[in-house]
Amino acid sequence: MSWLPIFLIGLGILLVFIEIILLPGFGAAGIPGILLISIGVASVWLSAGWETALMYAGGVVIVTIPIAILGLWLAPRTRLGKTFILDAAEKSADGFQAPSESLVNLVGKSGRAITPLRPAGAALIDGHRVDVVTSGEFIETDAEVEVIVVESNRVVVRNL
Repeated sequence: MSWLPIFLIGLGILLVFIEIILLPGFGAAGIPGILLISIGVASVWLSAGWETALMYAGGVVIVTIPIAILGLWLAPRTRLGKTFILDAAEKSADGFQAPSESLVNLVGKSGRAITPLRPAGAALIDGHRVDVVTSGEFIETDAEVEVIVVESNRVVVRNL
């Protein structure tokens, strides 16, 4: 028996594993991985029978998955892996800003909608025009609103 089916099945499993763990979405590595697994199992099945094909696939899975897990554990610890993995943290000392103090101070204050809020729009709060959103409801122009929460630069209001 040739090593080619074993290689195809192993490479297919690695591609599916990469698709599940590393890549967002579906298709970039998953579809070729499924095709390689299918081709490898079919080639063993045609030459040696169904039972042998399942034994080959099972054996390759038992060997490939621990190797893939070990590789994913080692990758961030290598120089090449460190070039691909972002290691930055957002700290205020480095310039990262949480919601501005002027926005945080708006919580609990009321104002009026200067545009229809469906659910996003603008409101006049403490004499300042502020871009706001509602929790999903529609609020008419000139309706009284109250700020209920500030998340990052998102000011959430409710109708009074």
